[in-house]
Amino acid sequence: MATKRIAVLGGPRCGKTTLIQHLYVEMKIAGLNAGYALEYSTEYLKDKGMIETISEQYGIYLGQKKLEDELSVFDYALTDYATFVPYIYGRFMLGNKERTKKEIQILKDLYCLAIEDIQNYDMIVYVPREFGYIQDGVRWQDEDIALQIDDAILNFLKAENVNYIEVKGSTKERSRQILDLLGVDYQETIQLNDNEK
Repeated sequence: MATKRIAVLGGPRCGKTTLIQHLYVEMKIAGLNAGYALEYSTEYLKDKGMIETISEQYGIYLGQKKLEDELSVFDYALTDYATFVPYIYGRFMLGNKERTKKEIQILKDLYCLAIEDIQNYDMIVYVPREFGYIQDGVRWQDEDIALQIDDAILNFLKAENVNYIEVKGSTKERSRQILDLLGVDYQETIQLNDNEK
């Protein structure tokens, strides 16, 4: 079977990574051949510091693409990012400021790559911000910017007529919604909260 690609999107600290990891565990328990790639830009930020130019978004695109291409050996490929997200961030970074010829060209290139890549995903999931925002010491964004990024992602999906699903609730509930849509028959894992441990 061809690899089914599932991308989970949302702004910083909205629960994407936790959801992907939970989903991965549930799929493995169900006996599925699944793999996942975490957001390349998080590692980039840890190694190289803050992203300051739009050309760095092109590097992030290439890094993310490499991670996701390596998942083609699995039946299910999960990611808490997508190769079209660097375009959204690039556009967001430039904002309303005057753009140089080079910035315009890079943005155009990222847009073309984004439009080409969207069709590679079998399911695009949007995760709304439900749990508040906590600084993690890696990401530079504060809550206000995180909310603006949420909007930028949603606006892009709507403007480009991208089919996506929105999942709400706890990580477990979000995971269940995705697995149900994929038609995965699974045995739910029991998660104990702090008072039950």
